[in-house]
Amino acid sequence: MTLLAVLLAGCNASPYPSVPPSALALLASLDTPDGIVDVFRDTRGMHLWLGQDTGGQNESGLPPSVHLFSTGGESGLTYNSFVFGVAPSGATQVELSGIDYIGATVTNDVYVMALEAKDILPTQLVWTFRNGQGDVISRGSNITP
Repeated sequence: MTLLAVLLAGCNASPYPSVPPSALALLASLDTPDGIVDVFRDTRGMHLWLGQDTGGQNESGLPPSVHLFSTGGESGLTYNSFVFGVAPSGATQVELSGIDYIGATVTNDVYVMALEAKDILPTQLVWTFRNGQGDVISRGSNITP
């Protein structure tokens, strides 16, 4: 299982630039009080952009994919953790149970969510993908391989 739970203890990150480099294939964006968070894909996989590339995640399995990037300690930012990935076919929304978040819309079969909580562990993620009628398409927990 690949784990993208990066802990940046004591990080004093600045607000994010608005977009990743233009040569990259932008898939989804989320406007937060700290700036725009983007998800893009290149030959190395799917990436989260927070003013810089957080590293590529291989998308070798079937959707859904659930990746986690989490800051540790005091970041000075409103949102400290991010969940992103590829939604299953037909999904229009994604939900997390027991965690406050913004961003739940699936765009181009991709989603990105921002969580205020820091130090989120993969085992804390309980996710549900729904179609436009609210029917459950996929449900699970943890991050995906």
